[in-house]
Amino acid sequence: MTSYTRQIADFASRLTLDAVPPEVIARAKGIILDGLGCALFGSDVRWTRILAGVVHRLEPKGGVASIWGRRASASAANAALVNGTMVQSYELDDVHINGHMHSCAVVLPAAFAAAEYVGGDKVDGARLLLAIIAAFEIGPRVGICMRGDDIKLNGWHSGGILTTFPAAIAAGVVLGLNSDQFFHALGIAGTQAGGLFAAQYGSMVKRMHAGKAAQSGLYAALLAADGFTGIEDVFDEKYGGYCSTFTHSTDKFDLPELVAGLGTRWETMHFTIKTYACNGSNHSAVNAIDELMAENGIKADDVAEITIAATQGMIRHGGWSPYEPKGLVGAQMHTGFCVAMRMIEGDVFVDQMVDENIGRADLVALANKVKMVRSVEREQRGNSYRKGVDMEVKLKDGRVLKKTVDFARGNDLRPLSGEEMATKFRRLAAKALSKKNVTQIEKIVWELERVASVAPLIKALRGSGKAAA
Repeated sequence: MTSYTRQIADFASRLTLDAVPPEVIARAKGIILDGLGCALFGSDVRWTRILAGVVHRLEPKGGVASIWGRRASASAANAALVNGTMVQSYELDDVHINGHMHSCAVVLPAAFAAAEYVGGDKVDGARLLLAIIAAFEIGPRVGICMRGDDIKLNGWHSGGILTTFPAAIAAGVVLGLNSDQFFHALGIAGTQAGGLFAAQYGSMVKRMHAGKAAQSGLYAALLAADGFTGIEDVFDEKYGGYCSTFTHSTDKFDLPELVAGLGTRWETMHFTIKTYACNGSNHSAVNAIDELMAENGIKADDVAEITIAATQGMIRHGGWSPYEPKGLVGAQMHTGFCVAMRMIEGDVFVDQMVDENIGRADLVALANKVKMVRSVEREQRGNSYRKGVDMEVKLKDGRVLKKTVDFARGNDLRPLSGEEMATKFRRLAAKALSKKNVTQIEKIVWELERVASVAPLIKALRGSGKAAA
């Protein structure tokens, strides 16, 4: 039988845009726009400034590829690193629930860096779009194969462990790799996978896991294009292969899921677009408290205790106790803090999730009234229900309110419209670029398959004027 690694390589080398249904193309463009908006908002946050500063010192003359929103450039590899970090910089970017990954943070930086490496005027929009869709299709299948919740429970950050592969696919399509080259690019990408999940408690480095994966995937594609070889059959290999090593097993992964429905079941349609600036696992809990507040008129001062029944994976991801203000990352990850933020501040977006709020006494106190308990019943309902919650709110007056939210707003089963995604993009991108640039980016992305060259899009993303410090 042809190996699963080879089947992925064949798919990536043979996919054409004509084979992609129109609704998938439309959805992909909305996801791209969302990812670019997230990156542009993240272009001037503190950790981006630090990383971009280091890259500038390493490459003081810049390079062939743009660092978005900062009016600066770097080598293709370091542009992918910084841009990927920017997309994931504020917990605003897409998540594929069953695939356990943020795709835009690794796919877009790798694809765009590859395009600028080739020359933006030599790459048309259809090629860039095809590269991104191919990666959107492969990436989540890796997460499904690897049972991503188990990856996280074992202490790995799925956003770093699973994502070198889609980055390599995206860059490889732009570069025009053939099947043999993709086969080796996957083997080069797999051995670079990494990311420790203790990063979620407060460190800046969690933001960089995606950027490093984007950079690693780009390296994989560039090396494979020149004949550099990688681990053969990297997914299938029983000793030291990707699946066997990261699961420490011979059977705690599902190799057939790597290729299940390729070309007929489009995972691009199953991305969740975030409406809050926090851990995607927290969105259903924030939705639940939002609905209870609207239905019952309750406020933070009315709450005695909140109990959230969820999967063990969600508890490990955001339900540790007590909440302690160790950094913005930890605040965005913590379910109780995000519920508290919604109740007290009215939203959980970029204006609320700021450093001065993470240790506020009222928010910390309410966050620590929230406890999470394991729901075996929810775990048994399957992947689609894995991010849902059953919330019980005990009020000081003795009342008990209950709310179940199986699918958060923005989930593929409760999707945002194209206009809602564009509104989010405009709101975020306006923090970094002129209105002219923002409008131009949006127009090009919605027409991407008809664009003769991606150079104007790249120029608009970089921004105009003096380089950011």
